[in-house]
Amino acid sequence: MNTYISGFTRGRELLKKLLIADLACAVFAMLTRSTPTVMGIFSGATLLLFAAIIYIDVKFCRCPHCGKVILLGVLAIDTCPRCKRNLTTGKKIKKGKR
Repeated sequence: MNTYISGFTRGRELLKKLLIADLACAVFAMLTRSTPTVMGIFSGATLLLFAAIIYIDVKFCRCPHCGKVILLGVLAIDTCPRCKRNLTTGKKIKKGKR
């Protein structure tokens, strides 16, 4: 049993949770348009969560091997665009398998 979790995997999981919370706050802000104070609170929370998403993405979502920041597609890709290594296992991907 491997108890070590890489920073990339931890960052990816935290990013998923923050995206869900950000989406929920944005929906609540749109649903509470009749109450400006509550809408302002949810809108502010949405902006703060978005800033946290950007910070987590830059801080933790890096390739563990080459250090390249992966901004777009961090939840979808399995291999690093620069060094072509698997982001979770670290194995080099062959040229034919892409």
